[in-house]
Amino acid sequence: MAETAYLGDYNFILNYKDKGEMFIMNNKKKLIQKYQQTLAGTKEEIFPLLCPVREKEWLQDWDYNMIYSESGYAEKGCMFETNNNYGSYRWIMTKHDSDNFGIQFVKTTKENIVVIIDIDLKEKNERLTYCKIQYTFIAIGEEASEHMYKENTEEHFNEHMKKWEDSLNYYLKHGEMLID
Repeated sequence: MAETAYLGDYNFILNYKDKGEMFIMNNKKKLIQKYQQTLAGTKEEIFPLLCPVREKEWLQDWDYNMIYSESGYAEKGCMFETNNNYGSYRWIMTKHDSDNFGIQFVKTTKENIVVIIDIDLKEKNERLTYCKIQYTFIAIGEEASEHMYKENTEEHFNEHMKKWEDSLNYYLKHGEMLID
């Protein structure tokens, strides 16, 4: 289940009365995309897998370079970088709440886009957990804004989230990575 919201619009309306035309110029700087996964496991089983190190166990083509982590795993302040089919990013974990099963990453792109990723786990029942995911994209400049909307379509986002959901569910069931 996905939801996309377009926020941060500053519309400047120019009304040319003599021509009877109206032009709207948009300055879209922010894009929010949400997805809810249903995962076949408990919060306690799933939460440790939401880690750059552990993600290598269950997500095909995931790779990272750890820049900083005191424990070597996911923790507040953990910093790493990725370079894959989705692009090159630097990530910092700004929240790692193991009591409430929530994490937050902030990642930056070469295209001057900052992405805030919030992930919260909520149990549906004793064997199913909802994984609520929100991506907040913020563009720095007009060129970045155009790139942000072009590269982050609802269709692309949903495909990415579904692959992630399928991969994690497969791992939870079989204990190994789903290979395409």
